[in-house]
Amino acid sequence: MWNPLRNVSDTLSLEAFGERGERRISPLSFVQYPIFWVALSVTLGFVVGTFLRLSFLPLFVLLGGLFAVQVLSLPSHAFVIFTLAGFGVFGMLFSSVVLDLPGEYFRDREGQNLVLEGYVVEKDGRFTLVRLQGFPVYSPAILLRGKETTLRPLLYRKVEVTGLFRGFPSCANPGGRDLREHFRKRRIAGYLEVQEISLSPSQSLWFAFLRWVHEKRGAFLDRWQHLLLETSPLFNALLFGVRGEEFLQTFPLLQEVGVYHLFCVSGFHMALLGTLLFSVFQRLLPRRMVLFGVLPFTFLYLAFCGFVASASRAWIMASLLLLGRRLGRTVTTMGVLCSAFLVMFLLQPEMLFLPGAQLSFASTVGVAVFAAFLPRRKEHRKWRELLSRYVLGVLLATASATFASFPFLVGNRFSLSSLVFLGNLVALPLIEGVLFLGLWTPVLETFAYGRLVLGFCLRCLLQMLLEVSVFLRNAVPHWVADFSRGRDALWGMVAWGTIFVLWIAALTRKRVLLFFSLCPVLGGLVLGSLWFPRTSFLVFDVGQGLACGLFEGNTGMFIDTGGIIRGYGNVGESILLPFLRFRGITEIRGIFLTHGHRDHAGGVTALQKAFPEVPCFSPADFSSPTRLRLSPRILLEVFPVSDRGEKAVVYRLHTPYGRVLVCGDAEGVFEEIAPRDPSLLGAEVLVLPHHGSYNTSLEALIRASGCLWAVISAGENPYGHPDPRTVALLEKLRVPYFITERDGAVEFYPLFRRGRIRRFGKAAI
Repeated sequence: MWNPLRNVSDTLSLEAFGERGERRISPLSFVQYPIFWVALSVTLGFVVGTFLRLSFLPLFVLLGGLFAVQVLSLPSHAFVIFTLAGFGVFGMLFSSVVLDLPGEYFRDREGQNLVLEGYVVEKDGRFTLVRLQGFPVYSPAILLRGKETTLRPLLYRKVEVTGLFRGFPSCANPGGRDLREHFRKRRIAGYLEVQEISLSPSQSLWFAFLRWVHEKRGAFLDRWQHLLLETSPLFNALLFGVRGEEFLQTFPLLQEVGVYHLFCVSGFHMALLGTLLFSVFQRLLPRRMVLFGVLPFTFLYLAFCGFVASASRAWIMASLLLLGRRLGRTVTTMGVLCSAFLVMFLLQPEMLFLPGAQLSFASTVGVAVFAAFLPRRKEHRKWRELLSRYVLGVLLATASATFASFPFLVGNRFSLSSLVFLGNLVALPLIEGVLFLGLWTPVLETFAYGRLVLGFCLRCLLQMLLEVSVFLRNAVPHWVADFSRGRDALWGMVAWGTIFVLWIAALTRKRVLLFFSLCPVLGGLVLGSLWFPRTSFLVFDVGQGLACGLFEGNTGMFIDTGGIIRGYGNVGESILLPFLRFRGITEIRGIFLTHGHRDHAGGVTALQKAFPEVPCFSPADFSSPTRLRLSPRILLEVFPVSDRGEKAVVYRLHTPYGRVLVCGDAEGVFEEIAPRDPSLLGAEVLVLPHHGSYNTSLEALIRASGCLWAVISAGENPYGHPDPRTVALLEKLRVPYFITERDGAVEFYPLFRRGRIRRFGKAAI
């Protein structure tokens, strides 16, 4: 029987790397390789440097000092420790060179007109300027906005762009995603509002090659779209990783069945293509020339796929493997894998933050670690033995790859379906059939009848794949863990940690580790109570705007919803909805607006689109003070006031653990409410009016509220918010205060019947 994992198991087996015989090694033996520790040290150093942001000169001096200590410590065991520390400092230094030094050029140029020269590239519908003139190899990238019709014909060409530079503001929220993280942390310094653009006379040969690849790929996909009809989006994603809007419509189905990863170009594609090329070139070329025939064609396919991380990893591994065997060297799996990682890391440092690269390397490590347990290839077996070998190989490879990549699935907020095992068993033969035929299309499309027959076969296989996926989803009971929900992610990591400790205990035969397997469970209980309190009030970090929410169980309500932030778009879609998914909030009781300005009410549209039944209340709905019972434990008081001649509302929330007063933009709160009853202003948490602006009655409002904490919701703005006099007043009154621009989102929640505060600060952004 045709085994689609045969190439993978053979490539990762000991026999393919020079280890002969039936001797088995421990799955943990990869820790014996020095290159593993080098790669680990450099990676940890780079990640630590990314968060600490240490300057270049102290790191350079520290690296020189460690080098001197290494020389003096020869040949003791301390030499190894200092060597690994040196590689860690090198990673931190590399982080400074890649991220900090190039970004310093743009930090003081906010709002200035710049003239930049570089190459235009496109990814996910966005145009970016890369390889900026005057920067070293690791130059930052600049997002281009405006004149898209002019930029499209200039793809992969060197241009000179004049425009207004604007950096990305950052927001720190629980469950939200910072824009700079979306753009791979700090590798994209900001965006340029294009004013003028002109073609540069000097062009790079490399980008000319990329332009040729882009044109040929587009022409190829257009030709086959007429033959494959409705299945062409699947074919485009499967063969070249091109995922358009039509393909994204099938994303929920493929994700629920657990086969979406098969539509991402990976080492599986490269292994299949390499096998086909080997079988052809071994018959056409001398043995010593096969290597030089296979690598160029696989590299060309890699270019057509856009140099995705997983396929690049596979190509580099295959190149090192073939080169090592050509030179007569003994090559190990982990040696090749770590070498490929270091090569990719030096060429593309941001690959550490790419989900595709993380999952690719993690799953490869998982399969490599468990390679000793994969069934060996033996000839002359009966069909039943071949079938059992196929099933066992797929299940074991899927389990090992899933287990190794699980933390990255959680970290990137992906999902995991229990159908992944059955989906791989059924879909792998169909996928390999489509890939096998698809890789022959450049040859067979030259024949008219061959092209028609090939198109018919591809359409049948792809349609069969869709029908099988629909059948599995509807007929087989299953569950899907959505790690964009915080509790699913937490308990998923608890289960993974427990299994990992038990596995290590079984391998090392240390019974004491069985006791420590309870630690992930106990830690999960503690973290669950701290990170997911049942009742909490949040002031979100939405820039120059206001968005507050009170959440109880899986229900919640909003007071104001923020607006539109440069670089983020609509706050409701980019910040509030991800938070609701993360917390598992499935019901919104109501949206209450203090007034109708866009920075307070701009996010309503996105929330109402996700929750069509949610009621929205504006100042026009309240003509007199009103009390609303939102739940048995939550009471909302509404006080209509005047905001500089316009109608506005002040809200006070009553919870079992304290009161919250939200003033919106109304600055005359004390004058309008205190004459009725000063006790109506009492609150433990005070959200200051108008983003921290100062007025003569502000001190009276703070004293009347008797607040224990004050919050100022402000962001990047030309109005000087928060006013320094407001900050000085809070310090004078000794009231602890938080500013969302500085502290990020602020959450108030009960713990052991006492109020607690948590900030989602921006130190790591």
